[in-house]
Amino acid sequence: MVARGLGVLALLLLSGKFLHQALTAGKNGVHDRKYSTQQHLAVPSNRVPETVYYQLNLSQAWRNPDGAHWRPLFVGNDESPFPVINAHEGDLLKINIHNDYGLPTTVHWVGVRHKNGATWNDGSSGVTQYPILPRANWTSVFNTSGDWGLKWFLDHTSTPSVDGMYGRVWIRPSPERPRPYHLIADKPGEIQDMIDAEESPAHLTVYNYQHKPMDWLLAQLQGEGYDPYCFNSALVNGKGRVHCKPDWLEEIDGNPVDANGCVKQPTGAVAYEDCTPSYSDYEVIETHNRRWILMNFVNPGLEHPWRISIDNHYMWVVATDGGFVKPQKVQVLTLTNAERITVLVKLDQAPKDYAIRMYALSRLQFLQTYAMLRYPHREFGKMLGDPMPRPDERDSVIEIDGSIKDGAILLDKSELHPYPRVAPPEKADITLRFRATGAPDPYNPYITNCSLNGSPWQIFRGLRTPLALDPHQKFPEPNPVVTGLPLGSVVDIIVENDLPVDIPMYKHNDPTFRLGTGDTKFDWKDVAELQAQHPSLINLQDPPLGYLHDLPAGGWLAVRWKITQPAMTMFHAFRVRYFVLGMQVPMFEGDDHWPEIPEYVKNQPHVDFELPEHMGIFD
Repeated sequence: MVARGLGVLALLLLSGKFLHQALTAGKNGVHDRKYSTQQHLAVPSNRVPETVYYQLNLSQAWRNPDGAHWRPLFVGNDESPFPVINAHEGDLLKINIHNDYGLPTTVHWVGVRHKNGATWNDGSSGVTQYPILPRANWTSVFNTSGDWGLKWFLDHTSTPSVDGMYGRVWIRPSPERPRPYHLIADKPGEIQDMIDAEESPAHLTVYNYQHKPMDWLLAQLQGEGYDPYCFNSALVNGKGRVHCKPDWLEEIDGNPVDANGCVKQPTGAVAYEDCTPSYSDYEVIETHNRRWILMNFVNPGLEHPWRISIDNHYMWVVATDGGFVKPQKVQVLTLTNAERITVLVKLDQAPKDYAIRMYALSRLQFLQTYAMLRYPHREFGKMLGDPMPRPDERDSVIEIDGSIKDGAILLDKSELHPYPRVAPPEKADITLRFRATGAPDPYNPYITNCSLNGSPWQIFRGLRTPLALDPHQKFPEPNPVVTGLPLGSVVDIIVENDLPVDIPMYKHNDPTFRLGTGDTKFDWKDVAELQAQHPSLINLQDPPLGYLHDLPAGGWLAVRWKITQPAMTMFHAFRVRYFVLGMQVPMFEGDDHWPEIPEYVKNQPHVDFELPEHMGIFD
């Protein structure tokens, strides 16, 4: 009680001006209507940054996470997802990776900005470093100054990330970083509860799961034309169960579905002939008698976007992977592939379990999973060994196909303005035009070579000499490598989509401003011309900032960032099928001031790799 009183007193001393405004503001919605940048809430602290050492052992183990099928998974420190690595903003992280997978691998840190040009820690094999060979080690080092939030990581050499290889890093925000919590509540005690919630947040990773390994499914793709979009279950923090197709579901958009709720393959290829439901427990998020809880939702499943809600609760969206945002009070989130969304939830309901619902937003599969938000209570009438009941759909604000019910409040991502307010550079020096498209492979009738600028970046290139070792080398054609991006330049990427599906687009190492999107072709020379003709389509005042942005089906996306350091990066689709089939572009940023690459990076143990004859995706 004494500590809590001191915390409140510190807030009063720190934020007297803010409290005067907050206490005289309206009681509904966001309190700071003017969105002032002069009244940020920070947290007093005397903490000194530390060096955090972590040992990450990569191996394989037999697992049965959904209670329906045993199979080998790629694990880290014997778990999937890997145990959470914890740090504070400003800490130096040194993570030693030991590879016992039996195949080459790397670890890519999604949403992490590597400082001083040290992108050899990015973990993109064939681009920033050699892959880590079996029985070898690699230490990733990154300074978390200016970086906070739930980061996550995965393999960036082949496909183990689809078979269990993913983990998370929670970096608590610096005490000096302004929080937008005063825009949610006007009582200092409530604000202190929100700050306290940062110390022990709930992380919910939503992961679509296969009973067959990805190399098997890719062999089916190559040999039978099987498109691996059908999943047996979805897991939250590695827990879940198989939910088979409901009896009433016969088709999706006129296309017949199988027992797993998946649209049948046009080639007739089948991976799973039937479906047997399982009854494993759902993940439980304990409230521990708190009054507010901070939740991080992240989607490492790499195929389906998810619609998410919590029964009987509103969510205040306070951050994305680009940082704090002006809060939005919503009932439903849309979480795209690889994206992270941070919410605050007020815990003011009666003691019982409340369903956290995740419904796939897909026209290829009918898929759901759940977790439970548990207030302390006693369960009556449940026998030892009884399965947890599946939540009743009548309590949901989402339809079971992912559409929202009338009156439910859906997150508007175009309104996720950075907090404090920040504007992108006024104009671009360079405009890169990409087109997300596909073309038949000349050697395999079932393979589509996907690309962003006409040349696929084939998956085998992860085994080659890293591009970063020499920015002036001559690259064998065809290749999609982008050079000539000087240090200090402002770059726009305009992507058009030839495909009838939304595609999450991701840039390594820097968040980008999403200037605008549209559902038509981009018929202008650049963003400046579009803004001159249709200013309502472009936001240059406070556009969303993040690492992931959706490219609409048949439409366009425009993003902008400034090159402030030399960096070997990539811009690519974050949907596993398109990624594997080549929709990736490596980029030399600031190649006019390229840093000296350390000898240990150049001399990392590796196997020399010859280019295949046809340079096809699966050569």
